[in-house]
Formats: sequence, structure tokens, C-alpha cells
Amino acid sequence: MADLETPLLQAEPGLPVAHGQLHDHPAFLRACHSPWRWLDQKALCWVRGSILAYLVAVGIMIIDYKVEAKSDFSDWRIIFQYDSITFGLVLSYHALVFEYRILRGMSLPSNMASLRKQFYFTLFYFTTCVFATVNTILYWFVTLPHNDAEDGEPPSPQPSGVSGQAYLYSPMRAMEVELQMTPTVGDFFDASETPFTDLLGEGWFKAFVYINLFAITTGIMLFEIFFLNSIKRPWDVQPVGAHIFGLLFFSGLYIGWASIGKVLTGADAFFWLNEEEAGSREAVVANCLGFVLLSPVVYSLIYGFIAIRETVNKSAIVTRMHRAAAQAAAEHSD
Repeated sequence: MADLETPLLQAEPGLPVAHGQLHDHPAFLRACHSPWRWLDQKALCWVRGSILAYLVAVGIMIIDYKVEAKSDFSDWRIIFQYDSITFGLVLSYHALVFEYRILRGMSLPSNMASLRKQFYFTLFYFTTCVFATVNTILYWFVTLPHNDAEDGEPPSPQPSGVSGQAYLYSPMRAMEVELQMTPTVGDFFDASETPFTDLLGEGWFKAFVYINLFAITTGIMLFEIFFLNSIKRPWDVQPVGAHIFGLLFFSGLYIGWASIGKVLTGADAFFWLNEEEAGSREAVVANCLGFVLLSPVVYSLIYGFIAIRETVNKSAIVTRMHRAAAQAAAEHSD
């Protein structure tokens, strides 16, 4: 049965789901309710609010880093970068759900039973999850190995006050650089006293930005899938096919957006979109096809994560039902 903390989430026994309906309850409502009893509405509000506040703060720092970073290209390149778009999607999703839950006091969109509105919302949800995961996969398994091979960004943090080349290849030069280094925080602190520098090395802010862009955002969406919402898998072939088609469309749309960015700013969103880096125009086309086809593969992965959550949650519900039945039988026998 439904309770005060999780209203409307438990269907009445014997009442089947309406034909063609995506969920037994609207996706908007399921996005605002955790499937776990221990995460009630009050706690969920605090968690969502904390995540949103964190994303806003990190987003400001990411913008500051990208704008201040030395580049031969215009700052407008930022809006064409895949990681920027992905972070924007994650931030928008959490802001939207938090607004549904708090600012409107659960006054959700009118006509929640509209299949069209439910489909658009679930497509936005799955697109956010897929893009965040693809962004992480591309960085750690494609971009970073390529940059390491060419000694490109992001460089590994180096010991405090010493440049990478000097530290690695010339001990005498490293000592000279250390002596010549000027303070980085006012006149009262030297580089070794900068917060977090001893832990992460010089340039820790860059590492913080990259970890948030290519790891933490994906972790937040996985946490969202497993704990913060009870959106179910679409069972029918039609919504699954529509989601896959939508993901293919948005991935192809991004390739077009990145091409526009190349024309306007001269910067490539990915190295494999550059014909000189890829080796040929045919290689660029193949890379683009691989990028587009990666989305449905990741979608199946997200689908599997939701299936795991539903299976574990169903098992917990069945266990509670058996315990309640056993307790009721024991009380009746007494």
C-alpha cells in the first residue's frame, strides 16, 4: 500500500496497467520518488538539493577554468564541446526534477497521463544518462590514451613548484626553477602552501575539473538510476525503438553541431574529427558512425542497470510481504 512518504507508487492489487501506458504511474511522479523505503521524501529532497547545489558550484568552476585556459581558439568553442553539453544536460535534469519536487510542491505538469509528455521526459532522462556515460567512455578509453601518447592534456599533476619537464629530465634545472618560483597566493604563502597542492600537485584545479567532467557526473547519474528515482524500463517494443531512434538522432545532431563549431571557431570537439589526426576523410566518417552507434550500446547498458535495480527492489518487497504474512499468521494463531 502507498504511505505518506511514497504516495501513489504502489498499485492496487488486481488492477492492470492501462493499455499503452509507459508506467503504472506517470514518469514525472516516479522521477520524484525513490524506490527504496529507507530514502523517504524528506531525505530525497535533501539529497537532490545537495546534488543540484554541487553541480551549480562545479559548473561555475568549470566555466571559469575553460574561459581562463590558454587556447588559440575563441571561447565560443566551449558550447560546442561534448563534455560541456553533457554537463549541461545533467545539471538541467537535476534542476528540472528538483523543481518538480520542491518549487511546485509536487504540482507536476498538467495532464501527466499524456503518453507524449511521458515519452519526451523519459527520452530526456535516458539521453542524459547515455550522454554522460558516453562522455566518460570516450575520455578514459579514447581521448586520454591519445593525449598521453602525444604528451597532450591533461598532464599528470607534478610535485609542488616544479614543472613537469624540469622535474623529470633535469634535476639541476628543477632546483633552479624551484628557487625562481614566485608565490602563487599573496606574499605570505609559497607554492607548497597552496591548499591541496601537497596532495594533488601543482595544477590540482585542472584535475578537479576533469574528474568532475569525466567521472563524477556519470557517477551522479548512476546514483540517480539506482537510488533517486523509480522510473521503470519501457517494456513495449515501440517506446524502446523510439528511445533508440531518438538517441541516434541526438548523437548525429551533435556531430552536426560539432561541425558548425569547427567552422565558426576552428576548434575540433574531438581529435578524431580532425582529418589530419584521423588520417583520412573516410576515417573521420567511420569515427562519426562509431560515435553515433555507441549511444544505443550504452542505452542497453543503462537498461540493464535499471533491470538490476528493479530485480533487487522487487526481491526486497517480496521479502517484506513474506515477513508480514508470517507475522500476521503468528498473531492470528496466538
